[in-house]
Amino acid sequence: MAFDLFQRGVFFNCLLSIFLISFLGEISLVRAQENDIWKVEEDWELRTYQPDPSIYSPQVTFFVTPDSTKSDTYFQLQMNYAADDVFSAGGFHVAAVNNENMVDEERSDQQITLSLPSDTLTWTNVMAVVDGKLMFAVKDGLCQEWGQFGGPEYLVQIEGSATNNLDQYNYEDSIGNVDIGFGKNRVQMAKLKCVRLFRLNGSMTTIDLPESQ
Repeated sequence: MAFDLFQRGVFFNCLLSIFLISFLGEISLVRAQENDIWKVEEDWELRTYQPDPSIYSPQVTFFVTPDSTKSDTYFQLQMNYAADDVFSAGGFHVAAVNNENMVDEERSDQQITLSLPSDTLTWTNVMAVVDGKLMFAVKDGLCQEWGQFGGPEYLVQIEGSATNNLDQYNYEDSIGNVDIGFGKNRVQMAKLKCVRLFRLNGSMTTIDLPESQ
């Protein structure tokens, strides 16, 4: 009888240990997920120098990549032009690209071609992942010639993405992939000034970038 009770005690302790290991593992997983990055904001500044509206110059493209290990999925922002199926000048164009295929796009309502001798354009790129959807939009845009630009009406998204968080985002990709496809001599500066990383636990990390990049 005593031996049977002893065996039961050993069995119960084993079950308790298994339960505790499983429970603590779930806690660790939840805590890890709470540290996941779900939204990224990038503050940009573009300074132009003697744009030439007759040839729609300059033309600048910015890229934001959710996962630096997957180069075929990204968002792009074309400034002062749009090139998708056809070319059009002025304003801006945002697009979502998945597996090298454009799956969503939006074109700005105003399509004014930059023409002032000099202008400073500032805006924020916002990228987020919510319920398996990758989303991107431009907000708080401002310049002398266009006035305010951007907003939620220009949001684009990638559905059914395997990306569940933005932990593999790298702001150096955004800096290195700026493409001045036409009129490089008409761009004084294209600079990423600040990055904010938002986590599921409610915390935010701010990264202020140096003047020289």
